[in-house]
Amino acid sequence: MFRRLVFGLLAVGLLSIAAPAFAQPPTTVTTHEKGLVETFVDFVPTEPCAEEGPLYTITTTSNLVMHETIFDDGRIHATFTQTGTFVAVPLEDPSLPSFTGRVTIWGGFNQNGKTVNGTFTFNLRGTGSDGSTLSAHNTDHFNVRPNGTVNAFFHCH
Repeated sequence: MFRRLVFGLLAVGLLSIAAPAFAQPPTTVTTHEKGLVETFVDFVPTEPCAEEGPLYTITTTSNLVMHETIFDDGRIHATFTQTGTFVAVPLEDPSLPSFTGRVTIWGGFNQNGKTVNGTFTFNLRGTGSDGSTLSAHNTDHFNVRPNGTVNAFFHCH
């Protein structure tokens, strides 16, 4: 009887330790896009940390990699990198310079049953048709705590 009890407890213990090994593997999806062309209207940050300015028609040509992992228990991990070139043409004032340059955007996101967080970076370097230059680097981060409160910050230079 004692042997059966010990064997039974040992079996239950081993199964509880090994159970995660029998769980379903996470679903992972990786997406690659090459030569992705996007056109939109926005302002060009000619000053670091600018929040507005004259509008430009901006066309980007980039490569994009997105990676997402979803676990059965609801956890999520996602990240992307998009990098390429841009052309920005003034929308309303042709006396303004046009710009060409490079842009890189990265983002990461994590979620579990208690917290959520994400970090995003934006890097831009360009040259104007008048010889001017522009450079911007922005970092955004947020996290949601288990009690629902949010911490966030934005840094640019």
